[in-house]
Amino acid sequence: MPHRYTCPDCNAAGAVHASRRGAEKDQKDHRKTVHGGMSPPSGDRIGYAPPSSRGPLIVIGVFMLLILVRQLTGVAPDDVARWLGLI
Repeated sequence: MPHRYTCPDCNAAGAVHASRRGAEKDQKDHRKTVHGGMSPPSGDRIGYAPPSSRGPLIVIGVFMLLILVRQLTGVAPDDVARWLGLI
């Protein structure tokens, strides 16, 4: 589950990390560099970061490109895989 560190005092957000440990490192680094190692006055948090919506759009785009190539050239991805000896 992706996690992200946020500091409402600074209006700062860390990178999205696959594990909570990465977000905790961002928290520690931010506190050390900006707040002198202390917790910000209004607090900070590590929470769930929703996944990017670009993932499904990229997959749809790739499928559309493959369909277009198939229509224009008559060569399908499975034909290429056979030519390369992958199938």
